[in-house]
Amino acid sequence: MKRLLLSTLATLLASLIVTGAPGWARDRAPKVIAKGTQVGVVNLLTAEVMHYHAAKDMNDSFLKIQTVGWSVEDMLATALKDNMEHLGLVYTPLEPTDALERTRESCFVNASLANGVPKNCAPVLTEQASSAGVNLLILMAPGLNNESHAGSARLENVSAMMRGWGFLTRERAGPKDKPTVFNEVELLLVGVGPDGVTLYARQWGGVYTAQWQTYTVPADPRQLPPEQLDQLQPLYAAMLSRQAKDLLDQVHVE
Repeated sequence: MKRLLLSTLATLLASLIVTGAPGWARDRAPKVIAKGTQVGVVNLLTAEVMHYHAAKDMNDSFLKIQTVGWSVEDMLATALKDNMEHLGLVYTPLEPTDALERTRESCFVNASLANGVPKNCAPVLTEQASSAGVNLLILMAPGLNNESHAGSARLENVSAMMRGWGFLTRERAGPKDKPTVFNEVELLLVGVGPDGVTLYARQWGGVYTAQWQTYTVPADPRQLPPEQLDQLQPLYAAMLSRQAKDLLDQVHVE
């Protein structure tokens, strides 16, 4: 069974469309991390997907959020843990502090992270790290389909308010529509020390998209049944796995 799951994941990874990662760390020397370092991993992404429907008549288009039953924490652990251990880093899952939860919108969703974490967010990140006795954090948070997050990789013809995990359906395509599945998620590796918070690595998820090949048009496009939404989980898991690998490729462990 495990071999079958790994084979399925490999197939999905191979089918991902990568549009070209924003070059936050591409022109910077990799950050060096000591082998054996504990890294706190924090999830700020809610278990939900956004559905943007492009109707023939723009007045009938809609944006809807639906809750899903997946464990986002488990998906993040699957994407990161083995790769971190292979590098010699210690994966340390953390619950977000109340203060970090409250600043999710201002520090991540509505922030421009291309040049680092906003300075006013340093205190809550320092509190998060010190509460677990770590100096490094990997954070997963939703971002927006706008230039502040995606730059030139922004999805055209999709609302700039699209965030987190979601998909796009098109009425004009009818039964032949194979929705685009997107991943508007930030993965950040930050260092926390006496001099403040330093962004070590950033990987924007918006550069990975996929096609929902098993999609069939439901009776009510505004309310997809849970079992149909569950078809998306392996696609997001594959995108997150690729995103996590690309994040860790930006650091050097010795």
